[in-house]
Amino acid sequence: MNLNFTKIKGIHQFGIVPLLTGIACLLAVSISSCTKSSNSPNTNVPYGVLSVVYAAPDGPAADFYINNSLVNTSQLTYGNYIPYFKLTTGTNKAGFFDTGSLTTIAIDSINIKVNQVYTLFFANLVAKRDFLLTNDTLVAPTNGGASIRLANMSPNAPNVDLMIGGKVIVSNKSYKQVSSFTAIPVSGNDTLKIVQTGTSNVLGVVNAVTVQSEGVYTIWLYGFVNGTNGQGLNANLMQNALFN
Repeated sequence: MNLNFTKIKGIHQFGIVPLLTGIACLLAVSISSCTKSSNSPNTNVPYGVLSVVYAAPDGPAADFYINNSLVNTSQLTYGNYIPYFKLTTGTNKAGFFDTGSLTTIAIDSINIKVNQVYTLFFANLVAKRDFLLTNDTLVAPTNGGASIRLANMSPNAPNVDLMIGGKVIVSNKSYKQVSSFTAIPVSGNDTLKIVQTGTSNVLGVVNAVTVQSEGVYTIWLYGFVNGTNGQGLNANLMQNALFN
């Protein structure tokens, strides 16, 4: 994938180094604004782009490091994410540590290629930790529409579907499966439901979502079926890119 970054609107300054020019920031469900970076990347150094989803139900508040550099500016909590940031290509050590300390939660090695965009999902119990690195194919939606993908990050959930407005958009995703981006209509105040495949059994909901024209989104299910102490099933949403 060779992205045309100049066609992607908005830059959110975050992380260990400036973002690639033109890459959109990930936004919370409330769709907060992005600010453009005044820093231009060194074109002589190859880069990729990474976001991080922290979906380990028993994971404590964490700091996330790439190699020896701290990425997040505020603690990363269960169910949330770090927006896209730029990092050098090749093998990088991705590590989660207890906030404010070097007590290790989990470490993995990830391979990053030039001009590629990725999301790193960290799921399951810390002792059984699962890492999943996806290659995010960010393409401008056609005809002023939007697109979304579904990620099932719940270790014991059944296969799941994504429903918007009573219509199944993505179907039959098992644990650690991430769909491709699928076209959806632009709308305001939508309810996004993750349901058990082929049923109306709701497992996770994101309410009051404004789907923007030419926006690209990811929704993920996390937690455990019948989980207790805050480890039950839930869902969260991020905006990967905005092309208008």
